[in-house]
Parts: sequence; C-alpha cells; structure tokens
Amino acid sequence: MKYGDRTNGTVERLDEKGRGSWDGFVVPFAAIGDEVSATFVKRDKGKKVLRLEEVLHPGPDRVSTPCPHAGVCGGCLWQHISYDAQLILKRDAVNAAFESAGIETRIQNVTPCDKVLYYRNRMDYCVGWDGKVGLKEYGSWNRYLDLSTCMLLDKETPQILASVRDLMRELKLEPWDARSQNGLLRYVVIRLGKNTSERLVMLVVSDLKKIDEESRDIIREVLSPLCTSLLLGEQPLITDISFVKTTLPLHGNPWLEEEVNGTIYRIAPNSFFQTNTGMAAKLQDAVLHYLSDIQHSTFNIPHSILDLYCGLGFFGVALAKQNPNVRVMGYELDAEAIELAKHNAAVNGVADRCTFESGPAEDLSWKDEKTDAVIIDPPRSGLHPRVIKTLLEMKPKRIVYVSCNFRKFVQELRDFLPFYNLESTQALDLFPQTPHVEVVSMLKLKD
Repeated sequence: MKYGDRTNGTVERLDEKGRGSWDGFVVPFAAIGDEVSATFVKRDKGKKVLRLEEVLHPGPDRVSTPCPHAGVCGGCLWQHISYDAQLILKRDAVNAAFESAGIETRIQNVTPCDKVLYYRNRMDYCVGWDGKVGLKEYGSWNRYLDLSTCMLLDKETPQILASVRDLMRELKLEPWDARSQNGLLRYVVIRLGKNTSERLVMLVVSDLKKIDEESRDIIREVLSPLCTSLLLGEQPLITDISFVKTTLPLHGNPWLEEEVNGTIYRIAPNSFFQTNTGMAAKLQDAVLHYLSDIQHSTFNIPHSILDLYCGLGFFGVALAKQNPNVRVMGYELDAEAIELAKHNAAVNGVADRCTFESGPAEDLSWKDEKTDAVIIDPPRSGLHPRVIKTLLEMKPKRIVYVSCNFRKFVQELRDFLPFYNLESTQALDLFPQTPHVEVVSMLKLKD
C-alpha cells in the first residue's frame, strides 16, 4: 500500500491508543461499527495508519461533536463517541489488561466524571512556527491548530488566546520554530483554580531578555484583566516542553491556590496537580478511604504513612488533616514541589505531622523508617525497578497505588502478587473524551 491510497472498511475494535482498528488498519477518530473511507498515511509498528476522510455509515456509539476542531485536534480523541460508550470502553480495557496478565481481578464500572467538557484545570497551548496559537494536530509534531475555541478548560480561554495573537502582531513576538530552533514565544500556559476562581496565565519564551520593559507593560495591560496571576516564563532549551527554568511575575502572585475537599493547595506554574479538579476530589476520597481505618490500627508512629511521588502533598496533607493520629512522610524528586508541600502542610495546620524531602524515589533509604502503609502515585512510566525492589524488601502492610497508566500498573502488579493480596481496585474517569483512565488499588501484605 502506498501513501495516499484510499480504502474502505468497518471498524471492529479500538486499539490500545484508542484508534479504530480492523484487519491491520488503524484510523484515529473512528468508533466501533463505523464504516469509513480513509487514506493511508504511514506505518506504525506493523499497522497501516489511515486518515479518516468520510464516515459512510456511523456506528451505534458515534455522536455529533460540539467542538469544531474535533477530528483533527490532539486534545480530544474520543469526542465523537458517546460518553456512556466511553465508560464501557475504559472498563473493558482495564479488565482486558488484568485478563491478559492472568489476574482474576475485574472492575464493574468506571466512576463517571460529572463534567465531560470544560473539566480540566490546566492546558499548555503551543505557539506554532506559523504563528498559530492552540494545540497540535493529532499525531503531528509540527502542524498546529489556531484554536477558535477549546472545550477542555473554560469558556474564557479563546479570549486569552486571541489576546495573545494580538500581542504577537503588535509587539512582533516571533513564534518559536521547533524545526529551526529559533524564535521567542513558545507556549501559553493557563491554570485554573476551579474552586477558588483563580486563573494563572504564563507566556513561555525562549529568552526573557528579548522582552523589554515597554513590551512587558503592554502584555500586563492586555492580559492582566483576564487572570489573577500573570507571568513570563523562560525555557531556553530546544526541547519542546512548557516547563520553565525562570519566572518573571507581571501581575498577582506567581502561583495560584486551589481547594479540594476542604484542603488548600498552593500550586506553582511548573507543579504537577491532578488536571481534573472535580474528579481529583473523588480520587482523593478513594485513597483516604483505603486508609480510613488507620487511626484505629496499630500502625507505627512517627512516619506511619510514606507518600512516594508526593508532589505538592495532594494526598499526604489531606490524610494528615483527616486523621490526627497519623504522621506522613512525603518524598518527591521535584524540590520546588517539596517546598510547596511544606507550605501546604503549614497552611492546613498539619506541619507538625508532615515531613517532606526531595530526591529520586529509587534513592530513598528506609533503614530508619518504620512504615506500615505507602501511597504511590508514579508518573505514566510507572515505578522505577529499584522502588519495586525496595517495597518488596520492606514489605509495608498496605500499599495504595494510584496509576494513570493501568497497563503499566498491571504489569508491575505481577511482581507484588506473590507477597500481596489485591484487596480492591476502582477506576475513575479523570480524562473524558480520551482513552485514558485513572486506577487506584489497595494491596495488603499476605499473612
């Protein structure tokens, strides 16, 4: 098959990436049962990847999409699939992962999200070499969409993006070109305090020195009415990331605050925070429920709970606040996040029972710790092998594992099951309109 060849087919299933699939073909933005006409564009690990050209006959789960960019934008892969069907697909995918690993556990359902649009609290909008401000096309690293709307963050977002475009023209802010690795403006990062009504806007540039004082004043005048915090951030590396090395506040605080289940969190521009605030509250409830009997148990004190990959203390601070008889030790690679965790513990009145340290999780020495329970919330890549090794050596009585990559979790679970029982697993939909789903599980040490 040659590039540009066209073929027709009926989608039989969705692959692990959430793309329609049949007979060795995959096509993004398709639903099961769709009869489609599509064009061959590339090969991917033995599969022929197609571009959807036309839905000849829609499958039973296909719905109309509210966003005009759906079907091209990389932000939402499943907006064309009914939400009820999305939940079933995610449940079945989690159960298929357990089945393929020979693990008997099955989930009955996925906890749905109350808001399937405008649910995110952070978006990193990229600036393309051609001056477009928005998101990349699905599957592309250098094709950009000039977004007229975005139904992931909030209804005010398009006005902010339009204002940035105006500033680019007025101030002649050169867009970053990832091909030649030249230019100035790279990203527009927007973060929301959904429960505090705070909004942080950060323009990420390659060199802060290239924005003079007069330009900064104009940026402040245009954008500060649209947010509570406005920053410039510098990322000089050629790597395509929105993480910044230096920030320059132009308006308000160089952070925002959010409240989840009565706990206040300070969040910096670079900080990781669960991107779905409403579902983060339910995820936090699930984790704390798995540890709810801790105050009535014989857990060791101090430092009875170890919060690995603790970030800014999302789980640990809430646990200490809910349970006055326990202590929490948090460990996290990001030193800035650790300082935020200390602040969050103090603001919530639990600093005397929370200790936070910075370093790689795999380097943590437990020789002086008497830890009976561990919360682990690793990145999508999963646990470092040395973390698994240490957990199995120390054998805490209970492990609560939060995973944004259930396939990786199931793979790692096979290392734990000779020593632990998988007492409970539940899935929560933190990512509507996408194939992703969050899984939280409790493991108990075997007698």
